[in-house]
Amino acid sequence: MNFIFLSQVSGILRPFAFVMGKILDLIYRLVDVMGIPNIALCIVLFTIVIKMITLPLTIKQQRTAKVSAKMQPEIQAIQEKYKNADRSNRDVMMRMTEEQQAVYRKYGTSPFGGCLPLILMFFIIFALYRVIYAIPAYVPQVKEMYKPVSEAFMEEVSQSDEFKDTYTVALKEFLAAEGGSIRDRKTRNSKYWNENQVIDAMSVFSTTAWDDFLSGKIFYTTDKYSGEEIEDSKRKNWNELAKSEEFKKAVAGQDVKELLKVNNLFNKYSILDTPNWKSIMILIPILAALLQYLQTKLSMAVQKSGDEKKKTDPSAMGSSMESMMKVMPIMSGIFCLFFPIGIGLYWVINSAVSILQQIVINKQLDKLSIDDIVAANEEKENDRKKKMGIIAQGSETSSIAKKSTKTITVDKDNKSSDNDKRPAMKVSDAKKEELKKNAAEGKSNISAIANLYRNDDKEE
Repeated sequence: MNFIFLSQVSGILRPFAFVMGKILDLIYRLVDVMGIPNIALCIVLFTIVIKMITLPLTIKQQRTAKVSAKMQPEIQAIQEKYKNADRSNRDVMMRMTEEQQAVYRKYGTSPFGGCLPLILMFFIIFALYRVIYAIPAYVPQVKEMYKPVSEAFMEEVSQSDEFKDTYTVALKEFLAAEGGSIRDRKTRNSKYWNENQVIDAMSVFSTTAWDDFLSGKIFYTTDKYSGEEIEDSKRKNWNELAKSEEFKKAVAGQDVKELLKVNNLFNKYSILDTPNWKSIMILIPILAALLQYLQTKLSMAVQKSGDEKKKTDPSAMGSSMESMMKVMPIMSGIFCLFFPIGIGLYWVINSAVSILQQIVINKQLDKLSIDDIVAANEEKENDRKKKMGIIAQGSETSSIAKKSTKTITVDKDNKSSDNDKRPAMKVSDAKKEELKKNAAEGKSNISAIANLYRNDDKEE
């Protein structure tokens, strides 16, 4: 199964794809100077470079995951404390929010602390796929290799009176017959392909597709009544084009050996072919699945190491995470059976490098002292308060968060029990009136309300 995209990615992925395209172009120029211009080698080096560039994001995301795992018992204890509380009681809900925020401040994170790295990685990965699928669009030297064929085709066929209205349909029929498909909606719905789009189509030709294209293969089918071989009506436009003098003139003398060479793997396979059960390339989907499994397992080990309960009680792990660890590797292997070898090669190298990075990151995170993180974050929080002119009176950042939440309870009247040793959080009548007024005017927010509670004792 092959995919075709417009010359370059548009939309929100465009800036990410542009940067990665420049990196890929630079890598190709480097290997070309070394005398080994090869797309498979470029994909390997390209994957390693991108993984190193995104390493800080990976470390940040894994560090956040470990800290969050350590923090979760305290958050869950607060949630358990207020589980029977009256949700319509604003005072109680504000107290719960303040306690949770104190825990997040204690650990130097937030409910959305790990989202930004994941979002950036999401854009990078999707843009990376698009660049690998459309290498000629980002590597000018590779695009030049396609131009002799594409220019001859456009000059002889697209400008002829007979085929100027049908050459695009004919190419689509040829791609369908070769097992290709057009993923991009604009290209799929385009009535007339320009030269860039023709190159995009040719850039996913397998070795067999090139042979069939240059030889002008006529597609036949078996008549269900007579049993005779007849021309396939679904490929009518292509068959007519392939038999024409215009097409024969366009492909006459065309040599794509350089294209096939630059796309070869081990001098025997093409990265544009799909893995064959009878070839060694079947190892690509197998390795992709195995390495994906190891990568996921190592990644999840970071979160499990943050909570001793999860070490001894596997059932504490979310069922969704368990399912993902089982399903994703299988899906990776299945996809690689139908994707070009080049995409499978990327997945294998990406997983292999990720595993090496994860091993190093895990060793570093094992040395991570949560107490040191808490102390550093408390110091930062106090410095921030001083800059803002806020004076803490027995309610430093960790004064609430450091308290063991196991003994905290709320009675059915939503009042704290004697087990709650935190400083009382009183609100004066004047402040209550101010809260009501701000709420009515839509000016209140959780941070402002929490600050009023926190400083209430001082003002009174």
